[in-house]
Amino acid sequence: MSETASLSEIAQAIVELRRRDEVISMVRKKLEAGASAREILVNDLIPGLREVGRKFEEKEYFLADMLYSAITMNECMKVLEPHLLKEVEKAESAGKIVLGTVAGDIHDIGKNLFATLARAAGFEVYDLGVDVSASKFVEKVKEVQPDIVAMSALLPTTAPYFKVVVEELKKAGLRDKVFVLIGGPPLVTAQEVGADAYTNDAFVGVKIAQEYVKKKRGAS
Repeated sequence: MSETASLSEIAQAIVELRRRDEVISMVRKKLEAGASAREILVNDLIPGLREVGRKFEEKEYFLADMLYSAITMNECMKVLEPHLLKEVEKAESAGKIVLGTVAGDIHDIGKNLFATLARAAGFEVYDLGVDVSASKFVEKVKEVQPDIVAMSALLPTTAPYFKVVVEELKKAGLRDKVFVLIGGPPLVTAQEVGADAYTNDAFVGVKIAQEYVKKKRGAS
């Protein structure tokens, strides 16, 4: 059985680097057929991009291929975003989140989705972008004093950097002042890197953030 045999039609189209308008058309048709935006994201887009990432890691694909698929994903997200926002429950009280994809990793789909949903839920999100060093995370935490530091990584080679950021937060005396949330494929556990929580679902990530802030403010 081939690596892509278990992937959906849309996911395979992403992996095969098909024309963007073709993939977007497939997404629109699935929405019109009654699929939820979240279903398409979780079952089609993310698995497709993850497989492209795997092929890049194994040197089957070039950087240009990975970037092409990422742009395709972003274009599909523009179609899904209005539908996704309707599925997010607005928080009664939101907080501040410092967000970024860790150093060495340029994947931003999951990060961008989390940022969109978190903002829709009322959070003030400071998105540092991709390939973010520990020092940049620390600097931003000092500047804006967030409730949460959220980090993303897609690759096995970059996920261990979560721990580097956590250690730098400790050195700066900031670790106990923030809730650390990590996201991406299940490459490491929160416990292994010193984080407070892990999720591979942006919707769940927002709920975790909401619950933490609610608990924090309830105790103050």
